[in-house]
Amino acid sequence: MYSSDEINACMTEEELFKLWKTKDVYNAEYYEGNKKIEFTINHKNVFIADGIINPEIWNNRSKGKHILFVLKEAYGGENDWSLADEVRVHAPWSAIWHRIVEWTYGLTNTTVERIARYEPGKISFEKPNQWLNEIAVLNIKKSGGDSQSHYGEISAYADYDSKEIIRQIEIINPDIIICGATFGDINRIMGNPCKKGECDNWFYYSDAIGKRERLFIDYYHPANRYPALLNYYGIVNIYQQALISRNNILS
Repeated sequence: MYSSDEINACMTEEELFKLWKTKDVYNAEYYEGNKKIEFTINHKNVFIADGIINPEIWNNRSKGKHILFVLKEAYGGENDWSLADEVRVHAPWSAIWHRIVEWTYGLTNTTVERIARYEPGKISFEKPNQWLNEIAVLNIKKSGGDSQSHYGEISAYADYDSKEIIRQIEIINPDIIICGATFGDINRIMGNPCKKGECDNWFYYSDAIGKRERLFIDYYHPANRYPALLNYYGIVNIYQQALISRNNILS
């Protein structure tokens, strides 16, 4: 097993993934009701890389608008592959990625003064996609997943890989972190700096990662079945309230 110092010495996602791939196999468990479920975490078998979709665009993006989506898992394939590479060229290929396009458009164009209107006809869904090329995506489970892994399994991955996940977020260095049904896990591995109930609007500011303040939004997974309009205005309203909150503190 490698050390925490080796994790922190990784300066790029590529270096981190190369190390992560060598991590020891781990026998984990969780409970589904009263039933104990045992499974194996094995990054040596299949490892699905993710992260910054287009580094060149990411590095030139406006300050304050670097958006990271933290999701549960990627799935498919019997060998290692890169989700970032696939998204950069071929997405959006499903309803999930169409929704992430819409959310990214809304977050990018919403300010303290105005909310970007939901106008699907004006949002580009072409491939490669301009909006998806501006984001980063981090899946908690990187060893090949199912379309509906149990929450307990995702949580076990978060705990076992907590140091690597934190380091990946530090390397990505986002301003805004959208947790798609993953906020509980991310908050826990950060040491629970964000107290549930402190904010009724589902947003939190914290400097627990990388010693600089970031905005965390606790939201639904993009695969949720609520209407697109509700999804869109829900997340952009939360974001605007976060901006207003920060603006009021600074003024």
